[in-house]
Amino acid sequence: MPMTTKTGGALLLFALVALVSIFLRPLLPVDETRYVGVAWEMFQSHDFFVPTKNFEIYTHKPPLLFWSINLVWAIFGVSEFSARLVGPGFALLAIFLTARLARQLWPQEDGIAGRAAWALAGTLAFAVFGGSTMFDAVLTVGVLFGALSLVGFAKTGQKRFWLAFGASLAFGTLAKGPVIFIHLLPAALSLPFWARHIAPEAPAVTVRQLAIGMGIAIASGLVLVLVWLLPAIIHGGEEYRNAILWKQSAGRIAKSFAHSRPIYWYALDLPLLLFPWIWIPQIWRGAWRASWSEPGLRLVLIWVLSAFVLFSLIDGKQFHYLLPELPAVALLVARVVPLPTSKRAWLAILPVALFGVMFILAGLGIVDAQQLTALIDPNRALLATGLGLLAVCGIALNGNILKGGAVLSFGLVLCVGFAVRFTDVYHAYDAREIGQIVADYQDKGIAIYGGTYNAEFNFAARVTRPLEVLHDLEEVKVWQEGHPEGVFISRLERFRLPEKPWKSINFRDRQYGIYRTPKPSAKESLS
Repeated sequence: MPMTTKTGGALLLFALVALVSIFLRPLLPVDETRYVGVAWEMFQSHDFFVPTKNFEIYTHKPPLLFWSINLVWAIFGVSEFSARLVGPGFALLAIFLTARLARQLWPQEDGIAGRAAWALAGTLAFAVFGGSTMFDAVLTVGVLFGALSLVGFAKTGQKRFWLAFGASLAFGTLAKGPVIFIHLLPAALSLPFWARHIAPEAPAVTVRQLAIGMGIAIASGLVLVLVWLLPAIIHGGEEYRNAILWKQSAGRIAKSFAHSRPIYWYALDLPLLLFPWIWIPQIWRGAWRASWSEPGLRLVLIWVLSAFVLFSLIDGKQFHYLLPELPAVALLVARVVPLPTSKRAWLAILPVALFGVMFILAGLGIVDAQQLTALIDPNRALLATGLGLLAVCGIALNGNILKGGAVLSFGLVLCVGFAVRFTDVYHAYDAREIGQIVADYQDKGIAIYGGTYNAEFNFAARVTRPLEVLHDLEEVKVWQEGHPEGVFISRLERFRLPEKPWKSINFRDRQYGIYRTPKPSAKESLS
């Protein structure tokens, strides 16, 4: 009996989980707080070409995410909630496009679109990062548009699909820079190999056609990017151009500026990155028996393996860099997953159940969670989380492989989210705890003492001018003299002043102090 897995159900459940998650955790520092802060400064300045961070040119990322947040703010008004809808919105579009791509690759396969949608929505990494305010869900949409364009050309031979592919390259470049080429170029260059017999009427793709098509795509994509880049270069200068198009993308291949990790790092992460599907033996058996000569599976294999190898060779690595490959994994799962609804995701339940038992033991005080962090309080929240995870396992047993696997991923996201919301973790990672205290001091001056400032508090405080960064005690003294009644923030474990702070707040599980500059005395004022 075929599965009755529908695309709409996957979209609805993902949307509900993402919406609830917004209320279960704050904007996470330093990435989400930084990106919403950059969008806030763009809203303030109305400069939509060159983003700024703490009101200085921000070269690390292109502006598409910031544009999207500003578009939502223009419609619904400025709020943290509306800004946090952007990431999940792109993730929902990615699920829809994955379903559409599945129909294009296997039009005769009944229910393939719904299975692909559930497989992507139910991948734990996608459920986590697709619901966050980051660039990877946006980039994933660009990669999917590109894959759909390649399949469209393979089926019809029409040059308009190369224009669409160029638009996908431009979209991805505006989302996260030229890294889009790593995700799409291997599939494009190998098109004559995987596109054979993709449809009965499909013409053969020659090397000459491929060369012409790639020329059309790159030229059209470049034109679209230049609509933004030329004004940005004029305003931001050559340094901005080099940083945005080289240092932050291609430059990472030679040497990472952050997140340097060994070549085998992604291989070690696969059990978590591809949870729950990598834990299900039936999917492995289906992949073993699959006909890998068919165009769709060839495309999926090239898409996944090329990105995995290339990103493993690149020095800088982050878990979410491979998010654009998860639709390809979902397509593979949808194609090889056993069809009978009696199949269950038995093995994938075991790590979730173990996780639940650990939470219960911590909640009962048998395992001392305080050794990890004092923020895990109260214990009853951990007990409730553990019981919730075991309940999730029970629900997953009542569904087929895809729905049961999705329940495990969504259940993990929600249960861990509840643990964050109802323990001290939530407040300790909420930039508003400090931002709202210092917000009233903008006219008198706000500064950060020591370290690197990533604009963690700019949106929370709704600042309209830069926070000054002070690097030593002498700078603090000079700043205090020039800002009577101002405030500055210091991470106490690294930069503690002789006097006691006005307020001490736990932020990111570290103690931060807020100091107030004393008001000058009447004698000092007269002098």
